[in-house]
Amino acid sequence: MNPFEDPALMMNTPYEGIIFIDHDGYIRFANTAFKTYTGLADADLLHTHLSQHNLDPSLLETIQTGDPDLLSYYPEARLLVSRQPVIKDGKIVGALGRYVALDLYALKQKLWDREDFLKIVSRIRIRDIMIQTSRLFTELNAYRDDFLRSNTAITGIEAIIGSSQNYLKEMILRLANSPSAVLITGESGVGKELYAQAVHFHSDRSHQPFVKVNCAAIPENLLESELFGYVDGAFTGARKGGKMGKFELANQGTIFLDEIGEMPWSMQAKLLRVLQEKEIERVGDGKPRPVDVRIVSATNADLEHLVAAKKFRHDLYYRLNVVKIYIPPLRERKQDIIPLAEHILQRLNTKLGQNVYGISETAKRLLTEYDWPGNVRELNNVLEMAMNFCQTPEIIPEDLPLHIRKSSYQPADYREAMSQAERQIIIQALDIAGKNREEAAERLGISRATLFRLLKKHKLLNYPGKS
Repeated sequence: MNPFEDPALMMNTPYEGIIFIDHDGYIRFANTAFKTYTGLADADLLHTHLSQHNLDPSLLETIQTGDPDLLSYYPEARLLVSRQPVIKDGKIVGALGRYVALDLYALKQKLWDREDFLKIVSRIRIRDIMIQTSRLFTELNAYRDDFLRSNTAITGIEAIIGSSQNYLKEMILRLANSPSAVLITGESGVGKELYAQAVHFHSDRSHQPFVKVNCAAIPENLLESELFGYVDGAFTGARKGGKMGKFELANQGTIFLDEIGEMPWSMQAKLLRVLQEKEIERVGDGKPRPVDVRIVSATNADLEHLVAAKKFRHDLYYRLNVVKIYIPPLRERKQDIIPLAEHILQRLNTKLGQNVYGISETAKRLLTEYDWPGNVRELNNVLEMAMNFCQTPEIIPEDLPLHIRKSSYQPADYREAMSQAERQIIIQALDIAGKNREEAAERLGISRATLFRLLKKHKLLNYPGKS
């Protein structure tokens, strides 16, 4: 018989015991080495549940989690163990356990000859295994720390600037420890993520991850695997061993679904199921996985309008809109503009390595009178640009973009500017002509009578000119 035609024959190696259990935990195969070492026969093992024997209960966990354990060493039993899930058509159909026993019993049972045993033992340096294991845990902890750094809410309500926002700060403190879903609405650029972070920061989940997802930035065909993860072989190009989704990463913490109004209709139903059942299924896997996640979502769209237009599920809308936080645009809270600007200046000083301590009164007026269609995001960009050109310790009007200065000019401002320019031209002409008003009028191209009227208008009748 060709050994490649019989998988059981190929696994009948004398150097390691091998056992296979099906998805339900029943033993379906055990090779000769495994039976010899345990002293059990096929009649004792096959078709019995693994839990009936004092063998390897961790093999059942491999089926439940789908996570392989490629190498474990048990010094008490001098045993090397490898456990792997067996996957067919993207589903776990069982688990394979492989065992190498490093003790004299293996010699007594003649599983190996003496020379084979000594060769294997000499090649397995337990110290090296422990060093590698220690390095692995160090790397895993580093990855975990890095994940928590990038998925942590680092600011609370103290980062929300402006007296008009005090009622929202109080609301956030009241609802922080509630498990209820929160929907944050407001125009683009008002800082919705800042409020979402504050909700998480003040909650009893604050030491767990705060995971952000921009629903508009992920292609529709990738959104499901990004949110719920996938198993090994779920699709072409899937990462070996599968991948956890954002919901699993956020387990025990908070997931922030930004631009929720952009979520495709097909995904809305799957998200609704997660909210209802509190469990997810990875792509390619039929096994539900429980998750405990608080959902905070945000949108600049009118979800009620989208519901009426049948572009957003009404049942999902009601699930998300348990607690609603509306953030008004900057043009509706003018009193917050200068405190916000001064707060941004402090942060930009650190970022740009500058020392701009304030904003001139005229520049403050220009900032306050502007409508800020881009809200806080635009204010931040304008101030950063101004600081790059600022030549003094404070920002003055000339440092601000032209569209900010122009937007502030009212008709009265225009007339005043023209009047000041006219006065300066007359003074210049008088200075050049000395006391000779006739020469000054000639230089200006006007009559003496017109010059007299302008001198009177600008209160320059007693202006001597240069002598």
